[in-house]
Amino acid sequence: MADANILVKDVVSYVLFDLAKAKLIDLRWTPQIEVEYAKHRARLRAETNQRELAFEDLIWAQRRLESIKKYLVPNCLPPGWQADDKRLDVLRNSSVFAPLLQLPDSDDVHVALAAADWARASGGSVVLATDNLKDLPGIALLPFDVHPLHPGDVLDLVAQLDAEGLSKSLLKTTADFKNPKFTLLDMLASIRSPQQFQNEALASSLASRWGLVA
Repeated sequence: MADANILVKDVVSYVLFDLAKAKLIDLRWTPQIEVEYAKHRARLRAETNQRELAFEDLIWAQRRLESIKKYLVPNCLPPGWQADDKRLDVLRNSSVFAPLLQLPDSDDVHVALAAADWARASGGSVVLATDNLKDLPGIALLPFDVHPLHPGDVLDLVAQLDAEGLSKSLLKTTADFKNPKFTLLDMLASIRSPQQFQNEALASSLASRWGLVA
């Protein structure tokens, strides 16, 4: 499950999108997470252009995500979710998920509920990719078989399952960034960056695999 704070980061999100397209991960998010994404992405666009947020920024952000859903992650909704249904309201009123209503930040409850619902529906564990580990604490989510992880730790899990597949997917993501040009050294910097993946060990391993060790 991708939190909105992951989707708004270009390199981080496209790495996950390509991993999903390669079927190395099963990536999902809800309509409510999309709303958060659109608001954050629109605000970032306005700030980049040094102006006030405009309605056209929200339209741009939504269209950008629609393209991603069409070509990269066509099955982004969790099982049982519809784009226009009231499933979140049902989850909020369910006694099964009542403990999640007590999370530190009420704005994060919908993310936790969606991940817990997916875990229950699938009968398996769900990884919640998020930068907000403070307000989505593992101790509160563990009873629902939901495991919040930083995106760098998500890459570690993929590497354990298919190191070669991860490498090939990252090479594709790197090559797909055209304007401005994005190199393998840039990708390694992103994997090391505290603002992105923050995974020095994985960056070193990939540098060796790609023949970029000094």
